[in-house]
Amino acid sequence: MKRVVVTGIGIVSCLGNDAATVTESLIHSRSGIRSERQFGTFGLRSRIAGVPQIDLDGLIDRKDRRFMGDAAAYGHVAMARAIADSGLT
Repeated sequence: MKRVVVTGIGIVSCLGNDAATVTESLIHSRSGIRSERQFGTFGLRSRIAGVPQIDLDGLIDRKDRRFMGDAAAYGHVAMARAIADSGLT
């Protein structure tokens, strides 16, 4: 089995979803932490979170997405973007 090294960058973050946006957020000390009202409906005491603002349904096939939690979907999108950024096919 051969080793593969992905040299691209893929980011899905509460600070942004690409390297330029995340860098800009860090330079300007912007926080991605927000109050999430929907957490109250789940009975959670804390409603503060760093949730990425991204449309996962537009980026992942519906059949694949239904078996993924949000964290797996964020990882999938970041991985796909890293592979694309690296120029691998």
